[in-house]
Amino acid sequence: MRILVTGASSFVGAHFCLTAARDHEVFGTYHSVPFQLSGVTPIRVDLRRSLDVEALRELNVDAVVHLACKIKARALYDESPAEAAVSINRAMMDAVLSLERPIIYASSTVVHWTQDTPYGAIRREDEARVADSGQAYAILRPSAPYGRKLRSHQPGHKESFHTLAELIRSAPMVPIIGNGKYRRQPIHLDDFNAAMLHFLEKGMPNQAFDAGGSEAPSMNEIIDIVARKMGKKARKLHLPKALFVQAARFNDDFDPTLLNAADEDELADPSALIAATGLHLRGFSDGAGCLVR
Repeated sequence: MRILVTGASSFVGAHFCLTAARDHEVFGTYHSVPFQLSGVTPIRVDLRRSLDVEALRELNVDAVVHLACKIKARALYDESPAEAAVSINRAMMDAVLSLERPIIYASSTVVHWTQDTPYGAIRREDEARVADSGQAYAILRPSAPYGRKLRSHQPGHKESFHTLAELIRSAPMVPIIGNGKYRRQPIHLDDFNAAMLHFLEKGMPNQAFDAGGSEAPSMNEIIDIVARKMGKKARKLHLPKALFVQAARFNDDFDPTLLNAADEDELADPSALIAATGLHLRGFSDGAGCLVR
């Protein structure tokens, strides 16, 4: 099978490309961060340019895995950075749909948040567009994906779990947004990749799935789990959410509107995904060892 992967230079994208390339011909797109991954053909494109999209069409792939997304973007005219990111994400979805191929779309559990954000709104819009496109599809909403560090690959944005592991390993205290009692349901990238490959190889179900692991620890518990894997005890520093929101305004890796909602539970019931694929989705306490090796 010939597979086109958008956002292949990202951490999640690189993991998927390497896994898929074991059995398939994989083309991975990137915009500004070049990469080299064994068995993957890198293609530099701007999905907003018609000539670049036409070049992708000429590849005549069998399916598209759309992983590219923009959290923040440089604002133009009267747009905010979040609004600029919405415009870019909308244009990228235009390009993907124009290829008229079966689609796996990696959405996000942010679509379930009670607090509305521009990022959540564009994810919901994208899901609706994929479902209404007439193409075969699967939509997967990963909750806090994590996996081993790829020694030969440096993503443009630092992976948050690796940053957390570094803090636990070396910092005297680990800063936490608020009380740390809000829960996540992290999914190991090996399991997430297996789910996407299942639908590519067995057929698209034309359905959306939440993709979370078998456990839903709090942020405090996540830190304790990683610390135990290191044989350490982490000291936690609980700080007001407002401090993180303000700091995000000066860091392109974070969106203040998302951080403002970060103390919500972000859960992902995996039962429908398990029923559709037959996969075993490990819990964070089983999978977190990959973060400390």
